[in-house]
Amino acid sequence: MLTRDSALEARLVTALGADRRGDVHAFARVSSTMDVAHTIGQEGALVWAQRQEQGRGRQGRTWESPEGGAYFSIIVQPARAAAEIPQLALVAGLAAAEAIRECAMLSPRVRWPNDVLLNGKKLAGILTEAKNGSVVIGVGINVSTTPADLPDTATSVTAAGKDCDPLHLTARLYRRFFRWYDVWSAEGFAPIREALRPQMALFGEVVHITAGNERFEGTASDLDEAGRLVVRLDSGITRQFEMGEVTLLQ
Repeated sequence: MLTRDSALEARLVTALGADRRGDVHAFARVSSTMDVAHTIGQEGALVWAQRQEQGRGRQGRTWESPEGGAYFSIIVQPARAAAEIPQLALVAGLAAAEAIRECAMLSPRVRWPNDVLLNGKKLAGILTEAKNGSVVIGVGINVSTTPADLPDTATSVTAAGKDCDPLHLTARLYRRFFRWYDVWSAEGFAPIREALRPQMALFGEVVHITAGNERFEGTASDLDEAGRLVVRLDSGITRQFEMGEVTLLQ
């Protein structure tokens, strides 16, 4: 049975202040904040952990979650169409970039569809899962994690020479997320798109895209009105991609 950490919860409640929209569940260690969040299903609830034993990313990948990071899940119950739910990964990406910039004075970039990069390396990852009318948005940010505890393709706030308290960063991101979530709920993706475009990685870069059993190569150029990645293929055709796998060519 999981034991909640009352001291961590008290610190988070204080950091969130009047912006808190649901209960806070904090743990020293969990298998995955996503799994815990799915059992709660309360709008606005926040599940936070110092360490995840089985943190996960998109397509079944493992998200390394040693102590020193901010690992948490936020629960929402959106009224928008199911086809629009994947856009929440980009809403959370925008919130993460803004919160990191505000807390650590860094300038991260959002890589479609669910990563936040710093100097080309992964600083944060985002995962969305819908179940039983709720959507859980999972966020993992490498805060004070040492480079030795991270893959070569990842970095952390500390590795960039900055400092930021994981709990305060979580509170900032939570506030930013719900600010943009309310905009998205009322107005759709268009305002999110406009705020995201100057902060996006990939634009102007050659990308290799795997979508199902097909592979494509072209230059990423924009986000469309539905949050899809717009790519000009080598054939000259412009195509929009859903949440397929996107990797940069070396």
